[in-house]
Amino acid sequence: MNRPVSLLVGLFAGILPASAQMLPDSTVQVVAYWALGDKQIYQAESAKYKIEQGDTTVVEKSASILEFKVVSADEEKGYRLQVTTLESQYSDPTQEAIDEAMLKLLGSDSFYFETGPHGDFLRVLPIEGLEEQQEALVQAVWEAVKEKRPEAAQLNMLPLIRQSLTPEALAQSAYAEISPLFMYHGNRFDVDEEFPIEDEIPALIGGGTMKMAGSFWVDEELTDEYSVVLRMYKEADQEQLKPLIESILGSLLQTVAPTPEQGEDVQSSIDEAFRNAHMTLDDYLYEEIHLSTGWPIDWSFSRAVEIEIDGEHQGQLIEKNFRILVGD
Repeated sequence: MNRPVSLLVGLFAGILPASAQMLPDSTVQVVAYWALGDKQIYQAESAKYKIEQGDTTVVEKSASILEFKVVSADEEKGYRLQVTTLESQYSDPTQEAIDEAMLKLLGSDSFYFETGPHGDFLRVLPIEGLEEQQEALVQAVWEAVKEKRPEAAQLNMLPLIRQSLTPEALAQSAYAEISPLFMYHGNRFDVDEEFPIEDEIPALIGGGTMKMAGSFWVDEELTDEYSVVLRMYKEADQEQLKPLIESILGSLLQTVAPTPEQGEDVQSSIDEAFRNAHMTLDDYLYEEIHLSTGWPIDWSFSRAVEIEIDGEHQGQLIEKNFRILVGD
């Protein structure tokens, strides 16, 4: 495998957007109608695939059962929801170690988030006790990584683990996972119009952002009196991707490269790859929302990254899905 190609594709792993009521004037307004104690159970699945010269290989997979419960409801201030992991399974031992350590040290596998009165996502709340237990969490995860991934232990991974397990980083990660389920809440859409959109996507490490442009629309054929179906497509080209990659790379070089000379070698490889690369990134999103309550029924997301350097083609496909199972 061409080393610069491998490095560039790997950087994208750290990147990651009310009742709906059918109205007489052919519009859809997505609004939450939740009450204190309401809850829903979701199955969340995620898979990452490596694509190399046309061959597809599974890199990571995970599956969880999550409970969303309304713990505060105010028609003017909005809602607070508790998300609790009931079951989980990961192919990545690092993520498994994080969950196990947090449950042991904090005594909880839950976090909370708040929405506006229409169910529009506002913020993830700080995890109680995390700041005091942060270093113990870092050390527990580092010990698990050394045991379960000996090859990773040979790198200087401890600073990167510490950076990824700050209260801010964990809140941003939870925000990236949950907020897209509620991105349409609080808005009203014409069913026969396509809406342009431009997003700034933050990296989970490095602090950089990437601009993506596209559109979203109501799927008229699948929308009926029971639910509304919305779709979205966004894309980014090489110039839009470059600032984000450079930001992630700079953070990685500061924390992982064993020596300054090796860091310079990696930087040189990336610079060379950029001069000869052709890169694209495409996002697709599908969401079905229940009309009477505003709970998401089915949410699917895919991100396809393609990079070609000197005739060598490599890519990465990320797929995520939240599907409702049971509820009250």
